[in-house]
Amino acid sequence: MQPSDLKEQNFDHYPPEARALAVENLATLRRVPFALLPVLLCEVIDYDWRFPAEQRALDRQFAYLRELSPSSFAALMAPFAGILLPPKFAATDWVNQPQRFSERLSTDLWSTLQIDAYRKAATQYQNRLQAATPEKAPAVPRFAIVVVGQGVAQTSLPLFRPLRPHGTLFTSVQPEHGLDRLVQFMNQRAADHPLAYSHWYIDGGIPIADCGSRQGITLTSYSALAAAALEELNLTNKFVEQAAQRNAANAETVQSFIAALGLEDLGLERNVSDRVLRHFEVKVLTEGAGTQVFSTTFVQWSAREALRRAQPLTLLTRYAPRQRMAPMDELLKRNPLQQATDAEGSLIDADMGAYYTWINQSRLPGSEDARFLVWYEGHSVALAIAPSMARAATSDEHADMDKILGWMT
Repeated sequence: MQPSDLKEQNFDHYPPEARALAVENLATLRRVPFALLPVLLCEVIDYDWRFPAEQRALDRQFAYLRELSPSSFAALMAPFAGILLPPKFAATDWVNQPQRFSERLSTDLWSTLQIDAYRKAATQYQNRLQAATPEKAPAVPRFAIVVVGQGVAQTSLPLFRPLRPHGTLFTSVQPEHGLDRLVQFMNQRAADHPLAYSHWYIDGGIPIADCGSRQGITLTSYSALAAAALEELNLTNKFVEQAAQRNAANAETVQSFIAALGLEDLGLERNVSDRVLRHFEVKVLTEGAGTQVFSTTFVQWSAREALRRAQPLTLLTRYAPRQRMAPMDELLKRNPLQQATDAEGSLIDADMGAYYTWINQSRLPGSEDARFLVWYEGHSVALAIAPSMARAATSDEHADMDKILGWMT
């Protein structure tokens, strides 16, 4: 089947909102080149499980495509129309399994030396979309908070070194009640700006009790998902063993298997009060490298994906000690919550994770007005980045968390 053959009934197996979106834009979909259409359908088929920011972006994309003149549409799609695909691709169920098509597409593009042309076409397409359908800056500044060093009594590490050129390093922070104050600050922002999926709390261990039940807070934690992560590892190990017996075990087949895992496979279907968040968590565990094994990687990747996909106004991430390193075959088989932990190594991970979080926040609309705070939990060292804070500065002024937050806001 070719794009021009699409009919409404081809989308009967899509979730309700996704089907409605596809049917509404059927005339546009029929005109999209085969090399791009299934990739676009990967976004459409998950529409019901996407965050509001993602849904708005997809709605804007279709509105933009609908409004283009025939000649402008053809010019935009010409690079994709020039990609040559084998006839067997059209025989696959690319409407209902667009993700599998995309995986095969990548392999074919590499083998036919068309990958560079495709990447160029995709970059041009995204640049045109971003220029024509820009995301507006938020009404209030974004605020990201990263808490590191849980369980580390002291360290000789030069913390926050990559971030120091961008903000003020405080060396005399009063740590008493600091974590409580940060939680209160997040809860207050959620109460003042009650928007869905706009206030996130991500914990690498057991969440702080005062956050889990708060209305308006999107909460995910490694401790709550450790059983699902272990189930993913068990299923993957079993698949690899069976595939090896058939001489069919390779990176592509394993990746396809993991990507196809869903809520039911990981035991997450029992808690479906928030299917959007559950699907997000599945993506974190099945697409992130090491998110199943290390709690620090889980926090860093979850923060990255939350910022990229949900674009929250408030983000609080708290790192906890991860399990100790071990040979990979051992890491992929053991329960991460039943192992000895490495607090010092976790601090190194978290320090770099904080830098990555700042980078990812800086990519969002309104980044010039965003605030970022990282704190060595229970200690006197913190770093603040905000329009009101001096860059590449150090302050030894005694200040509690309330005062620092006040200076930043």
